[in-house]
Amino acid sequence: MKKYLFLLILVVIILALCGVIYWQYKNMVVSERKSFVATTTSFQTTVGDWKTYMNQKFGYSVLYPNDWIFREFPDTQTGAGFRPLNSPDEIASECINVDERETAENEYNTPLSEYAKRAAIVEIQNYEKLNSIKSVTTTAGLTGYETTWIYRTMDGQEKVSLPITYFENKKTIQSGNGQLKYKTVQITLDNEDCGKTYEQMLPTLKLTE
Repeated sequence: MKKYLFLLILVVIILALCGVIYWQYKNMVVSERKSFVATTTSFQTTVGDWKTYMNQKFGYSVLYPNDWIFREFPDTQTGAGFRPLNSPDEIASECINVDERETAENEYNTPLSEYAKRAAIVEIQNYEKLNSIKSVTTTAGLTGYETTWIYRTMDGQEKVSLPITYFENKKTIQSGNGQLKYKTVQITLDNEDCGKTYEQMLPTLKLTE
């Protein structure tokens, strides 16, 4: 009888310990979730304090980090390359590019939702097919499409590109060679190490005219 009583007490103690461990674990998970929410809120505040790149020629703007710098494309003035201040002062260090791009006359009035599915194939050599596409909505309510593509290297290897995101911004510019049809503002990631900043910059794009 005493033996059974001892076993019963032992089982009760074990169950009590399991309960204590469970509640400690649950509280830890809740604490981590609260910590994540706080971090997300902090991120929103930080982005709000970023600098603004304004392209007056094509009527758009985008935010970029305070500790980054940009180089506007001097010949076309269609956009700029962005890089961290602590990176080498060279074009190769520009890991995010924002650019207004031309399109063929027959593509100018194509809905962006359709054009984005073949844009890189039309515009970039060796880009063969769409790999992924998802819609992106900016804080200003502008809808774009973030895409990746299958392409081939010079030695014939098949690879997946880094993201290119397209937003419609139709412009007709008069040049010495006649009218040029510009259809999209494109934000391109050129270095995966800058991927987090890239995703933070996307929602900040605005059309200013």
